[in-house]
Amino acid sequence: MLDLVAKHPANASLPIAVEGVTLSLSKPAFITSIAPYKGQSLTLSTLLKKTYKLDLPAVCRTHLADDNRLLWFGHNQYLLISKSPPEPAIANFAAMTDQSDAWTVLLLEGPLAAAALAHHCPLDLRPSHFDLGQTARAPVAHLPSVVTPVNGGFEIMFMQSLVKTGMHHLYQAMLSVSAQQVFDEA
Repeated sequence: MLDLVAKHPANASLPIAVEGVTLSLSKPAFITSIAPYKGQSLTLSTLLKKTYKLDLPAVCRTHLADDNRLLWFGHNQYLLISKSPPEPAIANFAAMTDQSDAWTVLLLEGPLAAAALAHHCPLDLRPSHFDLGQTARAPVAHLPSVVTPVNGGFEIMFMQSLVKTGMHHLYQAMLSVSAQQVFDEA
């Protein structure tokens, strides 16, 4: 009998390091979309606070506690990124969908991370405008994505079916900003 082994589309290609910036794969255990039922947001927020020490974030915000995160994901939609399966009681107050195989989470880190990401992302990435605790659904290289500042860089979520294209564009931007840095120093 043939044994099939699940492989992530980005595994063989990452990490990629270029002078001043690194692109690597982050592998969260569980990514769950949560959409509160009508009138249940407050009750859901109380449950999340009790279970994960997280409450529902405001628009374009994210909360972090004990390696679990809750991201705003759109109108009345949130992503729970957790190290364990989601609390089953959430289903009493919200629609839940496992998104773990739908999204790929990349980390773009280093002193040139913002410059590389700026090549393909229309957000103002300066820390005074987009800093820790914020998140945005924005195109990266014309691909739907979620961009979140992290210490030392950015977390970029692509749909798994589009991750190779996103990686290609980010790598080209990494090469460009690194070459510009070397040229400026010469």
